Amino acid sequence: MTSMLEILEPAIDQLCMAFERGGYNPTPIIDLGVLVASADGTVDAGEREMLMDVFQTLLDTKITPEVVDALVTASVTVIGQAGAESRTKLIAAILQDCDAVEDGILVALAIAFASQGLSKAEQKVVERLAEAAELESSRLEMLTEKVRKYASGGPISVRVSLNPNPPSSRP
Repeated sequence: MTSMLEILEPAIDQLCMAFERGGYNPTPIIDLGVLVASADGTVDAGEREMLMDVFQTLLDTKITPEVVDALVTASVTVIGQAGAESRTKLIAAILQDCDAVEDGILVALAIAFASQGLSKAEQKVVERLAEAAELESSRLEMLTEKVRKYASGGPISVRVSLNPNPPSSRP
């Protein structure tokens, strides 16, 4: 049986390689997560912890928790100052430039499902991102169902599958 991690690791790897080829750093991955997590207007402590767990695991701890936290905080600030719509368009343009739209959408969806499931606000953010990146609605539906299938166990099982070494067991 395929796990959420088996779906996301290749998407994250592809995003990182695409960003490198395009001359971008990987912070748009953080922005994707923060846009989704902040869909309700805030990134609460639980969402921040989830973002840190996801990105540390999926980025193979290439960055420290402190750096991830600083990037999340900076992203929240930028989104607040620039506006979510403007940031969404920028991330969509980067994803298009790197030919990584579907991988970016997969990551955004996984973050949405990893918290409390795909809320209406999160779905709207993902839809705006997909529309700005010119992803066909049928492809968005396919990607959403792909992630939903592996998130059907609920938020806890998704987080466990994304983070095989929870913070208490990390060295």
